[in-house]
Formats: sequence, structure tokens, C-alpha cells
Amino acid sequence: MKKLLLSLALVSSSVLAGVEIKESPSSVSAELDGKVLWTFNHDPAEGKPYFHPLASTDGTSFTDLRPKDHPWHRGVWFSWKYINGVNYWEESRETGKSKGETRITNIEREAGSEQGVRLKLDLEYAPTESKAVVMKEHRSLFISPPDETGAYTIDWSSEFQALEKDLVLDRTPILGEPKGKAHGGYAGWSVRMNKDMIGGAFLNSESEEGADRKPAAWMQFKSPNGGSLLFMDHPDNLNYPSKWYLAQGMPYYSPAVIHDGPHTIQAGEVLKLHYRLVVAPVAMTAEAASKHWENWTSSKVVILTGANNHKWKETTPVLEAILEGSGRFDVDVVEDPEQLTAEFLTNYDVLLSNWNAYGKSKPAPWPEQLKKAYIVFVRKGGGHVAVHAGSSSFDKWDDYHAICCASWKKGETGHGKPHKFEVRISTPAHPAVQGLENFETTDELWFRPLVHPDAEVIAESFSETTGNWEPTALVSQFGKGRCFTLLLGHDSEKMKKPGFKKLFISGTEWAAEIR
Repeated sequence: MKKLLLSLALVSSSVLAGVEIKESPSSVSAELDGKVLWTFNHDPAEGKPYFHPLASTDGTSFTDLRPKDHPWHRGVWFSWKYINGVNYWEESRETGKSKGETRITNIEREAGSEQGVRLKLDLEYAPTESKAVVMKEHRSLFISPPDETGAYTIDWSSEFQALEKDLVLDRTPILGEPKGKAHGGYAGWSVRMNKDMIGGAFLNSESEEGADRKPAAWMQFKSPNGGSLLFMDHPDNLNYPSKWYLAQGMPYYSPAVIHDGPHTIQAGEVLKLHYRLVVAPVAMTAEAASKHWENWTSSKVVILTGANNHKWKETTPVLEAILEGSGRFDVDVVEDPEQLTAEFLTNYDVLLSNWNAYGKSKPAPWPEQLKKAYIVFVRKGGGHVAVHAGSSSFDKWDDYHAICCASWKKGETGHGKPHKFEVRISTPAHPAVQGLENFETTDELWFRPLVHPDAEVIAESFSETTGNWEPTALVSQFGKGRCFTLLLGHDSEKMKKPGFKKLFISGTEWAAEIR
């Protein structure tokens, strides 16, 4: 086994929103009034990390650990059933080992900086006999403090990467398949509850009760004692909406991501999965549960505008409508840059610039505190999108230029009258444009923009003026943040063109890390 690397930014005891956070070398817990809300266990000797106990703020304790009927069940945990035919799920009742090993190789924990607990884990998967690693996983978890209703959330995201060879993820066959079983189909993130939860009710997003093996966006478990668990699937997940595997007599439930058949990850490719679990002191209405799901699956975008040498009062509503119309974004608009404090920006996934310092109405210079908040937001993982002239301000501010990918350079950059031209996807494999086709549009085409050396051109158009293919869309990475700049979009009518809308949405999805 590789040496475990444990990086702790967590003190032995700290207080977050009335919740006390405690840690040990192999676990981290949250306590409320001296009672454990949750414990995340990550002892490398156990292999698979898990949550147990898990309780709501009203005192309902949900989970069970290693029950006699299935001693490999661990509260809230993740496991594949078969990887290349090797069983990673069941463990020997005598040794506690499975035929496939799940190994924790690295852990990072952080509490307090964002009023919650954030964990990052690296894991490896290997057959016990050969020890040869076949797949690696990077897992991110964020556990929020309880909100004003007493509910808290667990966000789970993982990236599974096949190594040198293709690998097949599989499950026990279902009825109708060779050697099919009535209990077949399970694999993935799962919740095993204790006997006090027997008699609770399951309700899904389709208003169906006890809907075993039915597809749904979310499934809520209503405890007999008052608390509830809202388990949510994400639209970006494989086979969304998953069929939900329910075992009411345990109780147990899981979004069975490969219920209907195996899935192959090609060598070097990555499978990403995202889930959220809401732990609440009361059962939610179907409407409230659906609202939770909508808020989670929609990325939050804030558009900065209010100054621009283009008609920002006309273009901003169009940009807002395009994003919200996609169903992937919830958009707010601010017209005063000084609203963009560090605290304000924590509410958003993407900052979109439809603002610049050109034109007759010169905006006030930005104070250093505002500049810092803007840059730190992106450096720490916030997405940044700039549209047309929204990329062009602050000539002497290097970090801003890096974030904006390309900008107008006085004396060099230019454009002719709006005209019809082709936009060519120059890097079709890039996820920001993957699946998009070349298109024609009528717009203003910039030539010789100042392109930052770290930026990558992902779409381009031919300029009759320069005789060159000029960039129309670019991307870059700034710290942990993704940056996307679209130089098209001279006015509101140009923004309504189908090609502009598709490219704008896909690039913003990429910046928001939902593509």
C-alpha cells in the first residue's frame, strides 16, 4: 500500500455556525449540542470511506454500520459492484476483505474557510491478488453547516479514470438477463439505514411512493420519527435519471447508475458523477424537494454590467435570457462593481463581464479591495466569462488580462462593419465546444486582438483584412478557475443568432464546470 498522505487544515476542534467540528487521524465529525450530526470515516485500513453516524438536527439517527445481514454496508458509502469482473462490493465475513481493493492514497481536509467542511480524497482500485491498479478516483465532498431550517447538505463529486486499459463497470445481472437476479442492478453511492427507519416512506420526483427501479431526479426518504433524507441525481450523470434501487425492509436506497447494463470507461478516459444528500429535520413537500434539486443543478451566474461602450442596457437582458433559457443557470445582474465583495461572490459559480471602461462615460477606478476580490474569486475556482468588449479594460492589470484571455489593444486591434462569416471550431475535442459544429453568423469580427499567452483559441474566423484566422472564442485556466471569452456579440441582435447562443451556453457551462 502506498504511503497515506494526510494534509489537515483542520484544528482539533472548531465551531461553525453553532456546530462543533472535531477530528482524529481517521475521521472528522460535526456535533450539535454535544450530539453527533455526522462522522466521515476515512481509515485507510478499512478502504472504503463512509459517513456513520448520520443524523438530522432534530435527533433522528439514520444510518447503520456493518449490519449482520450485509456486513459490507457502511452507512452512506460508495462502491462499484464489479470492475473488470472483480467484486469490489461484498467482503468476506471472516476477513472483512473483498476481491477488489479500494485504497485511500491521499486526503485533504479543510474546515472553516467557507463555513463548512471540505474533503478531497484520492483513491485507487486494484484486484487483491494482482495489486495492479486499474482505476483511479478523485473525490470531493462538501458538508454544509445547518441552515435556518436545520437542514444541511452533503455534496459528492467523483472523477473515475481508467488507466492503461479499458475497464468495465458492472453489477449483478437483473431479471431478464442471463443469471439475472431479482436483487440485481445495484452499484454506486448508497444509504443503509438502521432498523428504527423501517416503516419510513420513499417518495420520488415523479410523486411516486415506494417506486423501486423507477427513474427519477430525486428520491426522498421520510423517517417514521420526523427527519428526512433527500437524495438527488444530477443531469450530467451517466444514465440520468437513474433508476432507484430500494430495499424497504432494510431500509436501503441508491441511484443505481448502471442498473440496466455495464458501462465501459476507455483507457485514459474519465467518468464524472455528482450527487447531493440533504439531511433535514422534517419531511419536505414535493415542491420543496424539487426546488432544492433545481437550485442545486442550476449554476449561479452574476453578470457585471452598467458601463460599456456598447449598449449594455440592451445586451444584458439578452445574455441573461439565453443562460436562463438553457435551464442550466440562475442569473443575477449587478450594475455597480463595488457590489462584488468576496462575501457576495461566494454565492456564485460564474462571474460574467459585460462591463468595460471605454466610452464617453468613464466609470470610477476600481479600489484595490475590489480588484483582489475579483481575482481571488477566479483563482480559487470561480468561473469567468467575458463577452465581446466585456474583455477589454485595465490595460496594465496583468491578472485581469489573463482572466479575460483576449482584449482590445489600442492601435492594433480593429474590425470592419458587421458582415456574414464562418465561425470554425478549431479544437473540437475541447469540452467547451465538444459536439458543436461550425456555423455562419453575421457579427463584428475583431482582428489582431491581444491574446494572453496562456489562452487557447477554441473557435476562429477568417479575416479578409488580415488574411488570417482570427480568434472568436478562447479559454484559459487561472489558478483553479476556468475562463471563457467570446469576442462575438457586438449588439443584442447579434447575440440572438443560433450559433452565438450555442457557443455562449457551452462555454459558460464549461466555465461553471458543468460541461
